Amino acid sequence: MPEDVGDEPKTDTVLSRKLKKVLDSKLEGDKDTMDALKELSTFFKENNLQNRRNLRGEIERRNLQITNDFLNAFQSVKETLDNVDKNVRGMSQSCATMQARLAASKTVTHELMRKTTEVQSKSKTLQLQQDIADKWRARLTLSEEEQAVLVSRQPGSQHKITPEFFTVLEKVASIKADCQVLLSAGHQAAALSTMDQMSDLQETALDRLYRWAQATVRNTELSESALAGLGQAMEHLQHREMLFQHVLDEYITGRRAALVRSFIEALTVGGPGGAPRPIEMHAHEPTRYVGDMLAWIHQSCPGETESIHHLLHHVDKVDRRALETRIMTGATEGVCRPLKSRVEQILVSEGSPVTLYRLTNLIRFYSVTMSSVVRPDSGLSVGLAELTRLSRTQFLSMLGSSVSSHLARLEGGGDLGPAPATAGLLGLLRDVMAGAGHSVVEDTREDLETIIATVCDPLTHTLETTAAKLPSCDGAVFLINNLHQLRTTLSLYPVPESKLASLQDKITASLSVLASTQTSHLMSALGLLTIAPLLAPGGGDGTPLSTVPGCHPAAIVTLSGRLDSWLAAPDLLLLPATRLLVSSAHRRHVASESQGEVVRTYTSLHTAVMETRNGYEAGTLNKTPEQLSQLLQL
Repeated sequence: MPEDVGDEPKTDTVLSRKLKKVLDSKLEGDKDTMDALKELSTFFKENNLQNRRNLRGEIERRNLQITNDFLNAFQSVKETLDNVDKNVRGMSQSCATMQARLAASKTVTHELMRKTTEVQSKSKTLQLQQDIADKWRARLTLSEEEQAVLVSRQPGSQHKITPEFFTVLEKVASIKADCQVLLSAGHQAAALSTMDQMSDLQETALDRLYRWAQATVRNTELSESALAGLGQAMEHLQHREMLFQHVLDEYITGRRAALVRSFIEALTVGGPGGAPRPIEMHAHEPTRYVGDMLAWIHQSCPGETESIHHLLHHVDKVDRRALETRIMTGATEGVCRPLKSRVEQILVSEGSPVTLYRLTNLIRFYSVTMSSVVRPDSGLSVGLAELTRLSRTQFLSMLGSSVSSHLARLEGGGDLGPAPATAGLLGLLRDVMAGAGHSVVEDTREDLETIIATVCDPLTHTLETTAAKLPSCDGAVFLINNLHQLRTTLSLYPVPESKLASLQDKITASLSVLASTQTSHLMSALGLLTIAPLLAPGGGDGTPLSTVPGCHPAAIVTLSGRLDSWLAAPDLLLLPATRLLVSSAHRRHVASESQGEVVRTYTSLHTAVMETRNGYEAGTLNKTPEQLSQLLQL
């Protein structure tokens, strides 16, 4: 009993706790309970006693049904898995079989790949060798077509050179250069064999090229294409000096003949259709005739120079400038003879020194111009130099003859002005100097000095000789007038200052002579000539001047009157010879010299009159020396 009593409260406590837990639990928060209730609601439709009693069995039945359904479903899965397992095992066996077969075939394939790799390697080696062989053949050998271009075997084609010919010939030279590289690399056999073959082909080609070049340069009318081909030919022939020189000689000969023929045609026939007209139609005009011939030669030079430049454009193994000058010199040799003979005929027959001097400058200009085109020792340069010397000699000879002819007619007298012979010679000098002034030759100073010496020195000497035969005053005026005109003419040109100074000295000396005579005449006319010695320092003996004969007060007053009259018209007392001076400056100089002497003498006289010891009255002289100087504008 006591144990039963003790157990009942304990059971009640447990039960109460569970009930409390159930009562305290919140079904809406228990997910499992909520799911169970939802599932229960699907088949527990009505809450009655019968359903509550059968609930447990229904739940167990439904649980069993679910388990059976699961087993049925799993049975299908198991059967499927069994089939999969069976298939996997079959596949495993197949893979094992295939691995065995693959291992066997791998052994065989590895050997096959090894052999294939070896074959491919050998194929690449053979391909490389083939490429090398092809490149060797393309670079170090000539094809049959290229050999046919170099060595033409068709009749009549040996004198036809095409651009392909030069291309192949350059290839031959390139092959020979490559063979030199092969020799240095140690491939002697192949290099020597190839070089021998190329040398034979090159010699044959150069021989053919030489014959073509010779035939081509004989043609006087070379087209641009022919000149271009010749330029390439000379580039290759320069390596064969003998052939190169033969072609150049042939070219020089051909161009010389062509220039001579063209020059003769220009002289006699003229241009196409008669324009321009033949040069010889102007033979009556020496300057134009000679100028046209020299201009034609000068105008022909640029064309020849251009042709020579095209001919030697590619030549680089020789001195091309010297070679061009040599060719130009040889080509112009032919025109020297016809030019020289015609110009010499003009120079010998021409009598005008003016024309001869113009021809001299013309020939000298072209001689200097052509010196930059041809060599100084060439026939054309030498010929022009000889013509220049001949022309200058003829000019000086004709100039000397003209001077002698004019001086033979020189006379003094008359109006004492410049003589007609002087005017004629100075006109000749101006004409000659006009030819020098219009000349394009810059260096004519030597000619100028020679011309002046030829004209002026004989003229000056003859004028002095003629003036010496005349009276003193007349001779001085004649010489002054002529020398003044000569000096005025020379001052227009670049004459040496020494020459002008020499002429001025001669004029000044003659002016001094004339001024001295004019002074004596004026002093005598005014009455001062006899008084002047008494007025000089130490000229008197201390006697009062008014007591000296000729110096009485009345004579001094008379002298003062003469001075007044002279001051009214100073030119009345000029000598006739002084009036004939052509230059007004010279007349003023002579008058000023004489008037200055009058003023100086009058100053001494005025000083003496103003001294009381000489006994003159005040006002004897009505003018002071300063007033006299102002009136004379000294």
